[in-house]
Amino acid sequence: MKHPIVLGLQYGDEGKGKITDSLAKQSEWVIRFNGGSNAGHTLWVNGKKLVTHSVPSGVLYSHVKNYIGAGCVLDPVSLKKELSEIKQSGSSLGGDRLRIDFRAHLTLPIHIALDAAREGGSKSIGTTRKGIGPTYTTKMDRCGIRVGDLFDNDSLKDKVQFLCNTYNTLIRAQDLAESSFESNWSVVELAQELLREHVAYDPTPFYDVAKTHKCVLEGAQGVLLDLDHGTYPYVTSSNTLASHAAAGTPFPLSRLGAVIGVAKVYMTRVGSGPFETELANEDGERIRAKGGEFGATTGRPRRVGWLNVDELRLAVRLSDCSHIVLTKADILTGESVVKALSQGVLKEFPCWKAIYKDDAKTALSPELESYLSFVEAEVGVPIVGVGTGADRADFFWRGKTPDFWG
Repeated sequence: MKHPIVLGLQYGDEGKGKITDSLAKQSEWVIRFNGGSNAGHTLWVNGKKLVTHSVPSGVLYSHVKNYIGAGCVLDPVSLKKELSEIKQSGSSLGGDRLRIDFRAHLTLPIHIALDAAREGGSKSIGTTRKGIGPTYTTKMDRCGIRVGDLFDNDSLKDKVQFLCNTYNTLIRAQDLAESSFESNWSVVELAQELLREHVAYDPTPFYDVAKTHKCVLEGAQGVLLDLDHGTYPYVTSSNTLASHAAAGTPFPLSRLGAVIGVAKVYMTRVGSGPFETELANEDGERIRAKGGEFGATTGRPRRVGWLNVDELRLAVRLSDCSHIVLTKADILTGESVVKALSQGVLKEFPCWKAIYKDDAKTALSPELESYLSFVEAEVGVPIVGVGTGADRADFFWRGKTPDFWG
């Protein structure tokens, strides 16, 4: 059995949560392999909005188990709030339905303070200020606090004290108040209480599971924000490519299957960085308003632009993408024209007056199909599905629904 990977092909916010949610209905595990609470996967159910951050997008199905992998970072304060909101939505995530790899690193107040110190200076790159980058920094510096450390009472206080002593020097250098040991220890104690029943200690948790149980691997952010292959330095602090799913879970490499890349029919970006097709005008403002393009994590307005097919092609190749899903086709419905950049040239297309060809909803409109066919031909990978609205039910499979575990 092979298992699909869902990832973003742009700068995040592509609608990955909806696709993962759709596949989760058929699966037994949904696994996050990178990122932290800087992610925001939005799920709409019967007109009600649920945003997940650290928790995988399989939360709405009672039969699905969710796994936060070793490559993720976890903010206990944020997670407590997230679990409360999920519970209010009617779902419950006990220790049997949410497992957290013991090697995942914790985001503590010292990391958030470091993020604020950096972003408040002249070298700001527009992060979410959630402390994600500094958490990966202390991980690489080999002095971070892992989930498994929470229950090592003999050395935990010394580790937290060393972390504070080491990195408060950078905060004081910015003439800011340091992050105290007491404030960090308070969050550690919260984490001990919150995470105890969820910790998974198996170093190869899916080596046998992958042989018999259907899994979906879920990436955060997007390929163009990958730490190594994105628009550096305006990137996220983790690896977002499909190849990282094996390391970030960990998951047996030979069991990884279809790579489902998700992109919008237009583009958005939060924070600084290059954006060749950006619409810094009334067209961009109109699409932003129609699409509700405000960060699911930060609430910041997203920058909006036309689809860049050249970047999409690059993202597809970097992740060896086998299938594409384009979302938010409904947002461009009724525009006077639709544009896409390809081979360095901005091309125009007639816009679709409606998503579907007729009321039967068995085929997409000719104009939309023409646009999809152009993108498909330019990128060289089939577009298998189209997002047609906000709700989880607003989706159209082009042709037969693929068996992603076949």
